[in-house]
Amino acid sequence: MQKEAERAGIPTALITAIPSVAKSVGVSRIITGGGIPYPVGNPTLPREREVEFRRRLVVAALEAVSTAVKGPTVFDVSIA
Repeated sequence: MQKEAERAGIPTALITAIPSVAKSVGVSRIITGGGIPYPVGNPTLPREREVEFRRRLVVAALEAVSTAVKGPTVFDVSIA
């Protein structure tokens, strides 16, 4: 589905806990998320830090779809 959207000129971004798999299948914009059971969060963080981490993931995804790329590109989000 992602590849078809990209072919139609619609930029996409994938938030994933396993960026190596996304890269190997050719996803254009990859955002490294949290752990496998929680790719868009981290329940081990204090609530305020988790909310900030989630916000950073969304901002990174929005920035990624605004960035022209050639081939798979990984965007990392720090939780520090």
